[in-house]
Amino acid sequence: MARPPLKPKVLISSSQKALRVPRKKLTELAAFVARAEGRSLAQIDLAVVADKKIAALNRSYLGHAGSTDVLSFDLSDSRTPGICGQLIVCGDLAVREARRRRCSPQRELMLYVVHGLLHLMGYDDTSIRAAAKMHARQDELLRQFLARPRRKAGKRPRAPR
Repeated sequence: MARPPLKPKVLISSSQKALRVPRKKLTELAAFVARAEGRSLAQIDLAVVADKKIAALNRSYLGHAGSTDVLSFDLSDSRTPGICGQLIVCGDLAVREARRRRCSPQRELMLYVVHGLLHLMGYDDTSIRAAAKMHARQDELLRQFLARPRRKAGKRPRAPR
């Protein structure tokens, strides 16, 4: 019998001032992406940082100059069921890109989180074909997440009769 998916533990921190971080929505998004991909998340540490911090991390860990949207680190081990990982996303870049794409900074930030989660789940964007597949999937997942019906706080869906 298959084990039910784990309810992921999502730890969120923010050291930037560019945008308000929708913590509850990001936690729901992580669980949604895991379910949609048929994967289990054990724990995700999500840090929203400013340009300067992510640029320093980008240089230290990947050897790339400048800011980036998301850095993903797989921290999983064989003792813990489910994916453990750290995502570092850039709030400043989300604000700039949101203006360019004509969407909210929170939506852009959610896109970065989906992208980072897909990396933890094995997606790759190092070739043109793989990047196109990954970007199509992240757009589809975010669209589905944002289109889902929302429950009012404290209200449970009624059981069918």
